[in-house]
Amino acid sequence: MSTTKGILIFNRNDKERESLRSLLKTGDVIVFDTDDALDALHILQKEDIRVVLVGNGMAAMSPGEFRDLVEKIRPGVSTVFTSPFFDKGRDLTVDIGEFLNMISDHLRRENVLTKELAEVKQFAYSIADRLLQIFAVNDRYFFNNDHLVARMSRKIAARMNLDDALLEAIPMAALLRDIGRVVIHQQILEETKRLNQLELTPVKAHPIHTMQILRQVSFPWNLDSIVIQHHEHYDGSGYPMGLKGREITIGARIIAVVDAFYAMTTDRPYRKALSREMAITEMKKNAGSQFDPEVVEVFLALIGDETSEPKPQKSLLIFERENSVAAMVKLSSAAADAEVVHATSSIEAISRIRQKEPQLVILDSGALEPETFMRFYKTARQTAAPSCRFLLIIPGRESVGRFDDDVEYISKPLSIEQLTIAIKNLLLKPSAPVACEEVRGLTGTLEDFNLMDIIQILSLGLKTAKVEITSGKDAGVLYLLRGKVVFASAGSLRGTEAFYDLIRWRKGFFYIMHGQSTDEVNVTVDTMHLLMDACALMDEKAPRATDSKPRPAAQIR
Repeated sequence: MSTTKGILIFNRNDKERESLRSLLKTGDVIVFDTDDALDALHILQKEDIRVVLVGNGMAAMSPGEFRDLVEKIRPGVSTVFTSPFFDKGRDLTVDIGEFLNMISDHLRRENVLTKELAEVKQFAYSIADRLLQIFAVNDRYFFNNDHLVARMSRKIAARMNLDDALLEAIPMAALLRDIGRVVIHQQILEETKRLNQLELTPVKAHPIHTMQILRQVSFPWNLDSIVIQHHEHYDGSGYPMGLKGREITIGARIIAVVDAFYAMTTDRPYRKALSREMAITEMKKNAGSQFDPEVVEVFLALIGDETSEPKPQKSLLIFERENSVAAMVKLSSAAADAEVVHATSSIEAISRIRQKEPQLVILDSGALEPETFMRFYKTARQTAAPSCRFLLIIPGRESVGRFDDDVEYISKPLSIEQLTIAIKNLLLKPSAPVACEEVRGLTGTLEDFNLMDIIQILSLGLKTAKVEITSGKDAGVLYLLRGKVVFASAGSLRGTEAFYDLIRWRKGFFYIMHGQSTDEVNVTVDTMHLLMDACALMDEKAPRATDSKPRPAAQIR
């Protein structure tokens, strides 16, 4: 929302209107003025007006009627009726200082309320988003397109110049549109064949269930019509009410288009995903029948603005007997835009690796006997694509010796934060070029992956590695031995002073070389204590010096 405040002056006395405009016009206030009632209402519709000052000119309607009309056009706007400023066209009848103070105080209070309301709305969206993630935890197939539908729906609404209330309501409705399916039997949702008409009956009732659930919450938006109508078709063949054309609210027409596209391009239990091009062809073919042709046109223009070949959705496969690891992964930020598939048997896991070609496979070693698990693990690695990463979950760190040096693993008990860090390391970061056969590692930027995260990952994995960091003309080196920092250097600094200096670098590049070690040890402090001290230093948020003057090791940049 714009921080610039708009004031509308409606007054038929030219002198008063001009005087008010001159008094109120400042750098953070935009003043609109008119002597015509219809023009005043038009300005209210088009501009971000916070206060309406009404003076001479209310003969056509009472002040109460005008205030009610203003409230309908722009809810929340304050209407202030001013007394005449001049007596007999000459003398001031109002204390200008008091008047300006009154307007300033009003705008200040209004700004506070606006900020608080924006925070409440953001809180409501965040809570709904998080609860939806929890709701989806028990889904065997985690479609996870709610974020995508919400974001794209808002983009379409903005491109169509819809008002601010709809720009906020549409993504929230898109996020919550399907929670009514909680009353549908899980077996129907996971059915691997097309449903018949009888089986579709409870499915088609889910918009009504969703609306009934949401009506019990006092949202700052009107979501009812958008939610209940998002499966209506433009030609009237949709459900649950069979509405057609402009009878369907614009928010529902937008969500229907976006939801259908992402549904077509996502695997379902009963069919494989369509390609982007095939989905676009379907959208064009059904414009005017299933979909609002105007919305389709805007949607296709928006995705046309994106890269011709968007980055494919990443796929995560999790093999475990229960659903605990899958639930934690689904609740982690690292899997926010990924498809998560759960397998409960080794045969199913191998089959899904062949079908899905996942970028990351997470295996719980406790799901099988040790020898059986090792055979399964080797088969899984041979089946997967060379670029596929594997993350093993082991009972404890004493099990590390059973695996090769290049195996990534984390030990129980698990936490969401621990899984998030590990997944980001394996899934989101590209592999580094191989310098020689013995050295493999990762490279990336500190802006995307800071040194604190790197150390935590290497420490959790008990890794032995060399980490090179560059930031402009500065360069530094860290060595870890079985997960512990044992050596640090940065310019002329050595040991813990060098470590605290390096941990502050926020821009630059890193290169991790697994298996590299050093005989020199200049850091003896426990790594966890080092990281805790570094967190305390980071809280100071002092900017990093850019010159070549010596700087204290504890200075934060």
